[in-house]
Amino acid sequence: MTVKYLDNALSHDIVNELIDIYNNADDYDTDTMKKLSGEDAMSVLKNVDAIDTDRINVIHYYKHKLPYYPHSDYHYIEKENIVLPLQVTNGENPYLIIFDQYYYEDACTWTGDMDIKFKINTGVNGRPYDFDIDNKTHKPVPNYLYRFLDWQPKDFWYGLSGEPYEFKPGSMMQFDSQRLHATSTLKCEEKLGLTIRYKI
Repeated sequence: MTVKYLDNALSHDIVNELIDIYNNADDYDTDTMKKLSGEDAMSVLKNVDAIDTDRINVIHYYKHKLPYYPHSDYHYIEKENIVLPLQVTNGENPYLIIFDQYYYEDACTWTGDMDIKFKINTGVNGRPYDFDIDNKTHKPVPNYLYRFLDWQPKDFWYGLSGEPYEFKPGSMMQFDSQRLHATSTLKCEEKLGLTIRYKI
C-alpha cells in the first residue's frame, strides 16, 4: 500500500482527550520510550472517521526524546501501521521517515553498533542494507533525505530511499507495517504519539 497522510485527521479536542489519557496514567512500560497501552483511547477513537476501531489489534502511546532507529512492525497478523502525532514539546515538528524498502520477516530494529534489547522487536547490529530487505537502491541515501537523518552516519542509511512525513499533531500516517521507518533528527524536547496496528 502507498503511504496515506491526512493533515487534520484528529480534531483539537480529540488530540487533547488522547493526551489527557496518557498524562493521567500511573506508570509507563520503558524508560527510553515511555510506552503506555492505548486501550483507554479506543472510546475516543470511535469518534474519528479515518480510523476503523474494529480492525485494531495493537494500540499504544509512546513518548521519546531521542530519534528511533529504522525498523519494521510486521508481526504476521498485523499488516498496517497508523501513526497519530499528538504532541511536540519545545521545538520544531520532527518527521517520520517512511522508506521504500520492505522487510518481510517478523519485526526488526537495526541499531548499528549499539547493543539494544527491545520488548517486542528483535534488535540487531548493523544497518538495514546488510540484511534481506526488499527494494534496496545499492546507492547512498539521497541528500534530500539524509538532512532529516543526520543523527546517524550517512553510510548507516546506505541503500535506502523514501520520504519524510511531518509529525504534526492531529495528522495521521497509514502505511504497510513491513515498510522500514525511522524518526528524523529531533529539534524538540520530546514527542508523543499513538501507534495503531490493524489486523490483516
